[in-house]
Amino acid sequence: MLQDPTGRLLYVGDSATLSFLQLLRMMVENVAGPSTFTNDPRRHKIIEGQFSLPSSARYTHLLPDKRTAIILVDAFFINTHGFLQVFERQIFLAELERCYSDPLSTEPSWLCLLNLVFAIGLMLATPRVGSNEAVTVGKLRSEHLDRAEVFYLNAKSLNDPMTGFEDADFWSVQALLLMSVYMLAKSKRNTSFALLGMAVRSAYALGLHREETMVIFSPDEQAARRNLWRSLFVLDRFLSCSLGRPTAISEDDCSGNSLRPPNPHGDTDAFGYNAAFPSTSTFSQTGAFALEAAVRSCSVIGTILKRVYQQRKISTRLAQEIADICKLWPKALAPSLHWRQAATATPSQGVAILHVNLFYCHSIVLLTRPFFLFILNAETQKQVTQNTTGIRPSRTYSRMEKFSEACVIASTHTIVLVQNAFEAGYLPRRNPTVIYFLFAATLVILANEFASLYTNLAADQCILNAVEVMAYCAESDQQASRLLYILSTFRDAVSAQRARKKRNHTAMMAMGSISAQMYGTAQQQPHITSPLHTTHQPPLYQTPVHVYPDLHRSP
Repeated sequence: MLQDPTGRLLYVGDSATLSFLQLLRMMVENVAGPSTFTNDPRRHKIIEGQFSLPSSARYTHLLPDKRTAIILVDAFFINTHGFLQVFERQIFLAELERCYSDPLSTEPSWLCLLNLVFAIGLMLATPRVGSNEAVTVGKLRSEHLDRAEVFYLNAKSLNDPMTGFEDADFWSVQALLLMSVYMLAKSKRNTSFALLGMAVRSAYALGLHREETMVIFSPDEQAARRNLWRSLFVLDRFLSCSLGRPTAISEDDCSGNSLRPPNPHGDTDAFGYNAAFPSTSTFSQTGAFALEAAVRSCSVIGTILKRVYQQRKISTRLAQEIADICKLWPKALAPSLHWRQAATATPSQGVAILHVNLFYCHSIVLLTRPFFLFILNAETQKQVTQNTTGIRPSRTYSRMEKFSEACVIASTHTIVLVQNAFEAGYLPRRNPTVIYFLFAATLVILANEFASLYTNLAADQCILNAVEVMAYCAESDQQASRLLYILSTFRDAVSAQRARKKRNHTAMMAMGSISAQMYGTAQQQPHITSPLHTTHQPPLYQTPVHVYPDLHRSP
């Protein structure tokens, strides 16, 4: 139970990274004593963003000029690619053109949706430095008021989907979903969770979850209904795993192809052209492939939440059963979405690659983290015993080790994925999914280094990269600023523990190198020159064979 800024106590469940963090604090304090990491004064609080505009503020409902509108709409579609597909891009742009040609005849419901798109687009926009788009976005962000917040409040004032909620129509579901996304980006997770619940209930009432309701709609309407339902599903699974709360959508209630297309790749690439030239896939093709891949990952996440975290128990047999499903994910992934394509991808394709691969990696982290936590707890208890008796018991978790180790491998790859996007210049500062997955992965890497469970030659560079990216996000995002403080204090605790072991001449644990398994070659152990810097680092951009078992490694 964590306290929000208003004093309410909010529930955060076992699958949430905040719950994992609290367990880590207790283990670290048990071994190393109190520190700024374990005695964080805000450790019992949860960040919930607040609106900056006064409640008495007047809304003009004025639209930005057409050029600015197109920039914000493009930013929305680029930065939600592979995560949401609320609209078909070309249809939306055509409607935008009609709106600016004849604004007086535009429906208030569509103006509501347009303002929500402006709000999310402005929050997530990452234009190329020095471009005309960067000048426009910078001007909007430098105003004395939060322009994204103005767009959001304009949307509610024009046609609030929560007014007359019992009569919700298709546009209302779209609006509630967009409002949930906006609140998530604004670090109002509890509000986002509530809004999504309203959107899902309205979608159930409209029959979006049933394939047999589609026959009375045109092909374009059928595609729009399926994509909206799948977008709701992806956001539902993300919010459920990140807050540790029950899911709103049950797959048992979905029929036919409402969640998964019968053959997502075959109809659009009959001659294998996109497979041979992945970078030539169009925006709509990449979007269809990416949403399908995200749904498959989120389906696994839902299974893990239901069979592991809801039951609060796991076995190696169950873990292997779910892991066998996870292994199928890379084999079905469209070539244009493989993480190696990120280096040459357009921003929209790069963001889609980032989203779908992060969801996949986090499904592995969620599945394997209970084993990692069990071994971590046992090993920290042994360290306490060793400090008092001088005797360290042997390690006997052979059946769990491969799952625990896979948690560190998937976390390492998560940081590599985010670093690739950061270096390519298209990583948004306020993308809530990226910030969450990055934080979850970095905690695992730091915990592994604290307890010296597995030798991870990439760890120090990954930690440095993760902190650098989080600092980049913290410049604009309140949530990232808080997470940056947590990672920095945990890194200090790891440095102090390494120095303590060095002083006491503690023997390092002999374990197989994760780097050798990830990159397929034996790596020489680095010489540690400072707590978090090494003189030699392995290449970070080779294919992790445990994460993508079906792919061949490059030399």
